[in-house]
Amino acid sequence: MEKRVSMEKTGYAFWFLSTVALAIGALAAFNAIAGAYILNHPAGASVQTLSGFERALKPVWLEQTRPELVFVGSSRVRDGFDPALIDPALKTRSFNYGASSMTPYEARRFVQDALAHASVRDIVVALDAFTGDGGAGEALPSFDETRLAVTPDGKPTPRRALWLFTTRYLSGGALGMNALGIWSLAQLKAGQSAADRPDIFNAYGHMTTVVMQRDLNYRRARTMRMGEGAARELATMLAAACHAPARLILFFPPDNMAIIARYRQSEDFDAFKQAVRDAVTRHNANCENKAALFDFMAPNALTRQALQNGSAADYVDLVHFRPPAGLWLLGQMGLAAN
Repeated sequence: MEKRVSMEKTGYAFWFLSTVALAIGALAAFNAIAGAYILNHPAGASVQTLSGFERALKPVWLEQTRPELVFVGSSRVRDGFDPALIDPALKTRSFNYGASSMTPYEARRFVQDALAHASVRDIVVALDAFTGDGGAGEALPSFDETRLAVTPDGKPTPRRALWLFTTRYLSGGALGMNALGIWSLAQLKAGQSAADRPDIFNAYGHMTTVVMQRDLNYRRARTMRMGEGAARELATMLAAACHAPARLILFFPPDNMAIIARYRQSEDFDAFKQAVRDAVTRHNANCENKAALFDFMAPNALTRQALQNGSAADYVDLVHFRPPAGLWLLGQMGLAAN
């Protein structure tokens, strides 16, 4: 009797472990196949503009892509810079490291990660990521230090190859982002790009009168304020780039003038801009690797854009600019084809 019970327990354990092993194998196989499909699809780079589990998987994609040009920032960056559009235009290899509601700490850490990659020559950083209170360690779900090339103090991350492997093949974040990417790309017909399907790739949508009014209501209390924690993260990011080979290009993003007018109602707006200018001035006075600073959060050809026939040519909403506008911004920054 005891022998039969023991055999039943052994059989159950074998069945259970076999089921778990098969599930893990299926997950790894799907992520491997999906990752290769996205990486090799003609419009695959446009998946970087999608909102999903980008914090989990983008460090892996950065390692695979080995880009020369990297963009870091909030959803403004994620929406506004499409490598599928930029790379052929600028004859480069770029990567979009944008993520929704990026915190100052995350922005600093993603820049550190990009700086640690030898292929990277330029890092474009949107400064709205350094607003709010900020602070060391403040991050949103799915952000994980172990996936980045260096620790917060700049040292190589221990056992990083292992963490990248498990993230790439075995994580739920990879599963979610890969599933979203495959589904989105599968909706494109032969010869179509992300720009042809703004209903799927929302970065290519157009602001309408309804969207504009909704945004004015939704963002009516928004300010551009840099707290002490965010200021420290900006300073730490600049210090990390002081002697690095890659150049930092910082910019105040081109929010539409309709919302900039709201920002101007608070003293925080000018104080934020001046704090950034002072930080960059100090950096450039003491570092061999100078940072460039561009202010597009002011009246210009893009931000003055009004609706025509109920639609905006270059905005998804009042703060998210479309990828063609992102390409224009890069031209204004002096980033042209090699």
